[in-house]
This record gives sequence, structure tokens and C-alpha cells, in this order.
Amino acid sequence: MKKGTLIIISILLIILSFWLGMKVERELASWDEIGKPAFEKEQIYFPNKKTSLYLKSKNWGLTADHKISVISTKSDLEFQPDSISEYIFHGFGGIIYKVENDTLKIYSHQKPKIPPKFESEINVELIEVRNNAEWNKMKEQIDKNYQEFE
Repeated sequence: MKKGTLIIISILLIILSFWLGMKVERELASWDEIGKPAFEKEQIYFPNKKTSLYLKSKNWGLTADHKISVISTKSDLEFQPDSISEYIFHGFGGIIYKVENDTLKIYSHQKPKIPPKFESEINVELIEVRNNAEWNKMKEQIDKNYQEFE
């Protein structure tokens, strides 16, 4: 081969290697997002008390197979659950809630422990839903008086 042809092929290989390296780096950077927690938050405002409570959830894992939800007085979106000051719900079961004056009524398939230092003017009433028929009946009421947090 001629010297000029070798130089052109070398330059093309360098450019191709650089382009391929950029593609691989971009792909690996997107892998960092896999498994990062996804957070959701819903503010529940109580106008009579001029305060809010927050329903928050954290979903994480390589296949997003872990979930925890909390009732909190803290508004921050990204959180670590605190069993001392927050109601904690483990798993993927939804939460249906209803606001009545200064009380937040929570309907769930699980009944979390009452945190010893949950400090709020709002009362939290926990109602455990025992079967799917009762749950489905409540879901029919969502547009009326109840709301759902998943």
C-alpha cells in the first residue's frame, strides 16, 4: 500500500474509534440511571389549620421492585423513611385517603405502627382494609370524597 492510503486509513480508524468510544461512554452513562430511586409526593393541605401533610413514596431497585410510602410532616421530595416521626407503609399496596376537617383518614391493606414523634396538628386515622371487595368499593368512591395515592 502507498503511504498516503495508510495515512487516510489511520485517520479514519482514529475518527471511528473516537466516535465509537463516545457512543459507548454515552450508553454507560445512561446505565447509571438504572436502579436510582424514583420519588413521588402529594401535598394534603388543611386550610382550617393552615398546615399540610405529605404522602411520599420511594421506588427503587434494579427492576424497581422495592417501594416504601410515608405520611410525613416534611415537604422534601427525596427522603429516607424515619420510623420515629413518619408513618411507614412497605410494599406496593395503594393508599386511599379522605380529609375530614382536621383528620386525615388513611385506608390501606396494612396498618403501620404509630410513630412516637409524629408532631402535627392533624390527626391521622388508620383504617385497615381487610379484603379486595371492600378495597374495590372504596376505589369507586375516589372521584367523590376519596383520593388515591399509589
